Amino acid sequence: MDRGYDYQTGAEHQKTEMRTKTLLFLLTGTFLLTGCERDRNNGLCSRFPQFCADLHTDSWCSKERDKLVEARYENAERPGDASRYLIMSALDSYQRCLEPLLDMQYTKRHERKNTKVETIIDIDAELARLEGSTASSDYPYLQLWRWEHHGDRMARRDFIAQAARPEMQQPDLQQALAGFLLHQDPPAAERALQRSLELTPAGIRPNSDLLASLTSLYISQRRYEEAWVWSRVLNEFYDDDMTNWNKMEPYARFSEQQQQAMIERAEMLKEQLHQGRYQAASGH
Repeated sequence: MDRGYDYQTGAEHQKTEMRTKTLLFLLTGTFLLTGCERDRNNGLCSRFPQFCADLHTDSWCSKERDKLVEARYENAERPGDASRYLIMSALDSYQRCLEPLLDMQYTKRHERKNTKVETIIDIDAELARLEGSTASSDYPYLQLWRWEHHGDRMARRDFIAQAARPEMQQPDLQQALAGFLLHQDPPAAERALQRSLELTPAGIRPNSDLLASLTSLYISQRRYEEAWVWSRVLNEFYDDDMTNWNKMEPYARFSEQQQQAMIERAEMLKEQLHQGRYQAASGH
């Protein structure tokens, strides 16, 4: 099966992972956060053996396997495009975890490798079936899936066209929207980036790529004070190496008084983002 990996960069894989984690948290409830997750999955396998019959049973990739079991249960309880997307994402992660293991030379129990081969074949078949059944879905995450995994330009176009839908009010979806709009409509891209920050929950660091994109956008618009401030916010949340202050110097020079005011603003923005109460200034 052509999985379309030529269309998806490593950064896009990370974005997909982020979307998956966010959606799992939103849809599957608090049981994913408890220390009893493995017991729950064992219980699910006992009660619903069809969720686990095609999965390998040793300790490799247990986290990815458990997420797939949870996603299958979620789909059985609340079927729909959202839960089907969870299964597709879990299948993809599970397969990418298993595939490198096929190159390992097992010294004992060679059947383990055969089991994993069979599991990957089953995963491919299930993923192909789900992709087929959701090929016309307008669910935003599935539209992104078709673009990122298969380069589906129509899915990309439709995703952009539904920017105002309530379903699009997720931080990762707004960031993806901004990426599509960055060159064709910079003001709309800025609004999407700012909206993504507004939607970021308390206690969650804003995505570093988002902050870097916002900074680059302001530089391209020669809004150097904004670029400096958001570079500082990026620096506050992440490693000092994330920001090259020397590269900022050719764009604009600020007095010590100006810099102190901008530092205070960056610290205020960081605190707002950390508390989940950031609101973009009017006009964005």
